[in-house]
Amino acid sequence: MKKLVEEATIENVLKSIKEDKYNRTRDIVDFIEALDQIEGNMFISLDAKWGAGKTFYVRQIEQMLDYLTRTSKQLNIEKEVEEAFSNNDRLMSLNLNRTYFPVYYNAWLYDNHDDPLMSLILIITKVFGGYCDTKLSSSFSEKMTELLDCFSFSMGKFQIGTNLVGVKDKFAAKDILSAVKTEDEVRDKVKEVFKTVIEENVEKLVVFIDELDRCRPTYAIEMLERIKHYFDDDRIIFVASINKEQLIHSISKCYGMNFDSTGYLDKFFDRNVYLPKINSNLDNILFFTNEQYYIENIMKQLSEYYQLTLRENLRFYDSVSHAVESGSIKDHEAEKTLFSAFVPIIAILTIKDEIKKRKFLEGDSSILDELFQNIPILYTMACQFAEFGNNSEENFKTGYEKIKEVYEHTFNINIDGKRYYKGRIRIHNNFKEKCLKICNGFL
Repeated sequence: MKKLVEEATIENVLKSIKEDKYNRTRDIVDFIEALDQIEGNMFISLDAKWGAGKTFYVRQIEQMLDYLTRTSKQLNIEKEVEEAFSNNDRLMSLNLNRTYFPVYYNAWLYDNHDDPLMSLILIITKVFGGYCDTKLSSSFSEKMTELLDCFSFSMGKFQIGTNLVGVKDKFAAKDILSAVKTEDEVRDKVKEVFKTVIEENVEKLVVFIDELDRCRPTYAIEMLERIKHYFDDDRIIFVASINKEQLIHSISKCYGMNFDSTGYLDKFFDRNVYLPKINSNLDNILFFTNEQYYIENIMKQLSEYYQLTLRENLRFYDSVSHAVESGSIKDHEAEKTLFSAFVPIIAILTIKDEIKKRKFLEGDSSILDELFQNIPILYTMACQFAEFGNNSEENFKTGYEKIKEVYEHTFNINIDGKRYYKGRIRIHNNFKEKCLKICNGFL
């Protein structure tokens, strides 16, 4: 089966725009329209937990801005790009006041570089080349060469500049005042480069910084500081998609737990935006039969109970997909009905809490008690194993005792595995092994 968790490749991003799979069109339009109202320079944080869909969201916005700019400038647009946008009336109705040059920068891919500013500039240069029908203008090339020469003083192992002979020796001989002057020169060269990028192409540069919270703490901090120092041009907007909680934790690791990491981080951002919650309803991802009522609803309610992110939800459905499609799980057969509960529980604990999963597999019934008491469909299932089946407290108690009897006999590592199960629900003696095989896609 095809993996449900997709990487945010351009192909997948365009597909998600075309299909509007998670009803993101309205959110994309709202963000772009808000972006178009910004006067001057701005640094925006887009905050959400890992797995909430930040990368897809910013790449969708990036691709939309790219499409609108290319349309406005009558540049070449690839067929698959045109198809992704042309059938979406809401996106096509966007009418912006400015043209934008969007750049996507995955900080995590470059956190082994000595200077984050240098790698960012190189990515912007590469994207800029795609907006030109011919070679980069001579003025731009000249300014880039001058800038790279400036950076060759301080780039360490990542030297790219020209005229490198004797540079390090010359720099080592400089005094403090001349070093400060060099920093000013670098800043001026950066401004000249992006002045050329903007003036020759568009009215605003929008840079999307992604995965910053996954970088080395020192790299993430230096990235923020370098951007704030060098990119204060009124025609440049930065959007950093982050897990703010994790980034604050990284800063604390770098500067100490008593350091005001929250205040330090807030000084970099002019505006904090929260990623709109995505509709993670996956009704059309898996197709359940009429005999799979329990597993369908158990998966939905477990997902809500553990508040899975979109990525976690996709992983959860992916891990149980084989069990659903293979026919290993069915209602009206005692053992296969119990698989409806045990297999999703093992799968979701694999995602949310590996320690609890290990304890569950070793016979710690506390998690089973918690879930059967708090998940309505599991409560209903337990009642069905009682004699009369209605949802009464007495029937739940009777039915759950039978289910727990199965669990404790088959999962408890302290019970002699050679002793056959003789409980009130008819199952095979290797029930646990069959659960694990179903989870692994082997049954």
